[in-house]
Amino acid sequence: MNRPLLTPDLRPEVFSAWYWLKKELQDFCSAQNWPTGGSKQDLTARVLAGLSGQPLPDAASKAAKGVMPDSLTPQTVIGPGWRLNAALRGFFVAHTSPAFCFNQALRELFKKPQGQTLAQALVVYRSSLEQGPAPIQRQFQFNQHIRDYFAQHPDATRAQALQAWQAKRQTPQALVFSADTE
Repeated sequence: MNRPLLTPDLRPEVFSAWYWLKKELQDFCSAQNWPTGGSKQDLTARVLAGLSGQPLPDAASKAAKGVMPDSLTPQTVIGPGWRLNAALRGFFVAHTSPAFCFNQALRELFKKPQGQTLAQALVVYRSSLEQGPAPIQRQFQFNQHIRDYFAQHPDATRAQALQAWQAKRQTPQALVFSADTE
């Protein structure tokens, strides 16, 4: 089965069965005069709603983007709508290590901080490191593929992993990503 084109007449269940790049979703939304902002999950929900004939999810209902203070300390209370940006990265690098990387635990905390401080975020981050790598969310399927491919083929090259990804991407997700139902 060949991968279908993303068109307005595509059936929702067919759309859901395939992997789409964020850029493809943005281009499709733009062609439909729909909002093109947001995460890949936001875009996927928007396209699915549009293809299903349902109202598009209201992008305005999301928390307003918060303004971050110029100086960040462990006592700083995390505000709603803060972006994971260079300033936050600098804070975490200074309090952890140069190898710091935003992980799923921190992304979840910053989505709904509920008055927590950066000190509490540091605890969440350190705790998540002790638990090992978290499952990669569905919108990051490429990352999951790369992790799984090298676990199964430790001597493989990046080119081989990318070639396997291109082959996987041409297969419906219902067959390839069935364990990932998030």
